[in-house]
Amino acid sequence: DILISSHASMPDRTQVILKGLDKSLVLKEVEKDLKIFEAYGAKNLAIPCNTFHYFYEDVKKLTKINIINMPYETLKELSKRGKKFIVLGTDGTKKGKVYKKFNAEFQMEEIETDQKTQEKIMEIIYKIKETNMTKSKELNDIIRTYKKLGAISILACTELSCIEIEDDLKDTIIDPLEILTKKSIELSGQKYK
Repeated sequence: DILISSHASMPDRTQVILKGLDKSLVLKEVEKDLKIFEAYGAKNLAIPCNTFHYFYEDVKKLTKINIINMPYETLKELSKRGKKFIVLGTDGTKKGKVYKKFNAEFQMEEIETDQKTQEKIMEIIYKIKETNMTKSKELNDIIRTYKKLGAISILACTELSCIEIEDDLKDTIIDPLEILTKKSIELSGQKYK
């Protein structure tokens, strides 16, 4: 059984991080959801938002439910494939150093995006939100650039998971949403196919 909360009124996590706002703006809203999940008897919680994992340690303190750590699980999988990566995600994910703090255990090399590339990634993310587009030559070009540097691109925003990735680039990306799905299935006692 699965219980889903699509909490559309949740404050924008990126804005909370970028503006240095009080974390409680997000945590108070999450706490309401956690009470529902606990009452339901949930055993595991999957949060399909990379930026949200900036609040991971704080949210863990609010519940006894196991929370799947999407960035950690992604880096764990990535460590089997390569030693260099680039995080393609929101400004909040980048400024909040979401992947950097969970990479401490794996010690892989993280390449930083330049400002122009980061601005382009944010444009792509918000365009997906606004139009539901599934094709982006620009995103594929960004991934290709980092492929030439020997880096695996982490699609660290669930909107980016919606984009069709060109065949020659599929071996140089890792999708945290796919990793989260796999871990959720495994924790439900099933095998991922």
